[in-house]
Amino acid sequence: MSPVARIDPLLWLVLMGSVGLLLPHLPLAAVGMVAAALLWRRVHEVRGLPLPHRGLLTLFAVLGGAYVLFHFHAFWGRDAGVTLLIIAAGLKLLETRDERDQYGVLLLSFFLLVSVLLFDQAIWIFLLVGLLFWLLVGAWIGVSQPVSPPIGARMRDGGTLILTGLPFALILFALFPRPPGGLWGVQQPGGAAQTGLSEQMRPGEFDQLGRNPAPAFRVRFEDEVLPPETRYWRVYVMSRLDPDNPEGWTADPPAGTPGLEWVEDSQVRYQVTLEPTGNRTLPALPAAIEAPGRSRIDGNLLIQRPRTVDDRLRYTVTSALEYRLDADGLPAATRERNLQTADLNPLLTDLATEWRDLPPTARVAEALQYFRDNDFRYTLSPGRRDGADRADAFLFDTREGYCADYADAFTRLMRAAGVPARVVTGYQGGETGDDFLVVRQADAHAWSEVWLEGKGWQRVDPTAVVAPERIETGLAESMANDPSLSGVIRRDENDWGRRAQLLVEQMDNRWNQYVLGYDGRIQLNLLAGMGVGGMPPLALALLALALAVVTWVGVLWALARRAERKAAGSLTDYLWQRLQDRLARLGIERDSRESEQAFLERAARARPRDADDLRRIANQLQSSRYARRATRRQEELLQTRLKNLLRRLWLQRRASGRHD
Repeated sequence: MSPVARIDPLLWLVLMGSVGLLLPHLPLAAVGMVAAALLWRRVHEVRGLPLPHRGLLTLFAVLGGAYVLFHFHAFWGRDAGVTLLIIAAGLKLLETRDERDQYGVLLLSFFLLVSVLLFDQAIWIFLLVGLLFWLLVGAWIGVSQPVSPPIGARMRDGGTLILTGLPFALILFALFPRPPGGLWGVQQPGGAAQTGLSEQMRPGEFDQLGRNPAPAFRVRFEDEVLPPETRYWRVYVMSRLDPDNPEGWTADPPAGTPGLEWVEDSQVRYQVTLEPTGNRTLPALPAAIEAPGRSRIDGNLLIQRPRTVDDRLRYTVTSALEYRLDADGLPAATRERNLQTADLNPLLTDLATEWRDLPPTARVAEALQYFRDNDFRYTLSPGRRDGADRADAFLFDTREGYCADYADAFTRLMRAAGVPARVVTGYQGGETGDDFLVVRQADAHAWSEVWLEGKGWQRVDPTAVVAPERIETGLAESMANDPSLSGVIRRDENDWGRRAQLLVEQMDNRWNQYVLGYDGRIQLNLLAGMGVGGMPPLALALLALALAVVTWVGVLWALARRAERKAAGSLTDYLWQRLQDRLARLGIERDSRESEQAFLERAARARPRDADDLRRIANQLQSSRYARRATRRQEELLQTRLKNLLRRLWLQRRASGRHD
């Protein structure tokens, strides 16, 4: 029985790297299966542990398929398909016995690398996959040869192959006609969901986001960036008290069609790149009037998706900044729900009762004036946050709180005063970058809405009364002196961490916008700038293919010339060899016994128009060959004369061909 071939070391690196990148996206049992297969194969090669019998491998394959079907209830789809693929790669590794079997592992490795990009397309992931692809090409070169070359030579040859095909791929990427949507469709995978707003607002939980500098989403406006005080990004509407904790609030379920009126001239259009949230609601400015595909705008002006946002998502929204919502009236059940109190805060109730005889707008004004007149302070580290009378403690004792505390207390005051009110959570502000706006988790914000007769739901932000700088200039100004916050949140210009993060975010945004988001619209703009914007798709496809092929042939020709020059030993020898080849095509071949000077003299007699140059080259060649020490200037002059003569002979040949 022939010995079992060892797995190529570069292929081992590719397998370990691709499996490592996929591990966070695999079920735990699948992780165990592939880890066991890798370990078994490695112990076999190091310690000689026998590989499993084919019957046992068949049993493993059946069990693996059954597990995938049980876990995902299907064999198709991204998660199920990738899990099947990685189980198959592990089993193939245990089946590999000769060089031919390694080709199967190589092919599976190509698919594994592509699978990584189905989950995450961040630029650093793309670079890692590119590096692993380079290693895989090097492994392929080694496996395909009877005697494997050194790893350094394989990596060099693999890099040359990749660079040769890169111009071909780039031209097709830029010019080949594209359907609507980005490179990977509407969804652009970005990994597991990150921390963000939840469907509950409970005491002490909401303000933890104020310390998180991670981007929540990025925005690119079609026109000018809106001023900070207008940038209220709506995510959840909360009119219900949390049944498990009446001190908190819980989001309303998706409502029906909005009763919306808006001013046509107040519309803005923008594109949002949203990081994974695990929720179905998409942040948007109020009032959204045009939702992205497969989404709808509900009665609370929230954009609802049919599926949770588990991957990075890009979408475009049109919003109207001037609008009226439910101005014609509220249904009785809705009004009652937005007037409910939990009877937990007697002092708050007594204060609000004093305003009940005032008009609703005056009740709102009285509550805001209370915050102005009583030395309230905006802070991420408020006082007591527990107990059934928490809002009383905030309003009459500590008077320190974060935006959620102000929105909570104001909404309860309005309800106790007989004004329908609710809490809205989302984000406010954002930091302007190079050509985009980045909204961080730290920009999470809560405000209130009150319903007024004839006006509908009106936004009231009590935080703007206590800390107007939070709304007008962002969290950085209101928290500039808080050393517990990162330099990114405080926008500290001297903080190297902030500068590094901003640079990374700019690169990431450009990658998302111009590579992952390169769609038909961007391509049309590019083609219009090149003067071929009106070409039909078929003609554009043929043009892209033609340019790609011509460029590819040009690259191959350049590489061939480079190889010839390298084989010649020096640039002078390479040019001299080309001159001999050019003269041979003109019918002047050099005899093997003929010296350089004799050959060039014969060529000069045969081509009188080039005789002077040929004789000068002969003299310089003789000086270069036999001089005791040829100067660099002499060598450069000889190279220049050789290049000029080659160019002239080529032009003469073309002119002769046209004349014929």
